[in-house]
Amino acid sequence: MRKAILASSFIVLAATAVWSPQAPAPKPDQPAPAPIVRDPHSTKADLAVPLCPATFDDSLATDGIIGRGTEGVGVTPPKPKHMADARLTDEAVREIRQNHHAPEFESVVGLVVGVDGKARDICLAHSAGYGLDVNAAAAIQDYRFAPAIKDGKPVAVRVTIQINFRLY
Repeated sequence: MRKAILASSFIVLAATAVWSPQAPAPKPDQPAPAPIVRDPHSTKADLAVPLCPATFDDSLATDGIIGRGTEGVGVTPPKPKHMADARLTDEAVREIRQNHHAPEFESVVGLVVGVDGKARDICLAHSAGYGLDVNAAAAIQDYRFAPAIKDGKPVAVRVTIQINFRLY
């Protein structure tokens, strides 16, 4: 019997353990961040998930999303209330078995947690390929959060979530 069910975990990639606004834009004398690229083993289904831009220009004043820098100070991060499982695909299982690939893959998904606690503006920050990226995005779409709070009011924040897929 195959035990190829996932392990989906809520780990936000940031200085804090739960969330972080997008990193600040590089200064003029620093090189621009490298663009995000898809895994060469991405499937047609994976292509439906848009890639995240290298940087975001968020702020409460411009787009209503907590931006970088001091704007995130004093914000209570969003907390997951419901997390959906992302499934390991048959393509990934075949890769593990045929090519002795490590039994773990990772997709990193960027999103905005809205004031309603729903995920929106989902994009791919790190690609795993093998149909896993679309499964990660679909699982994130089903997540529900207690929204971030600033000055006693719910606010939208941009976060990243790492989804780990593992063959047990």
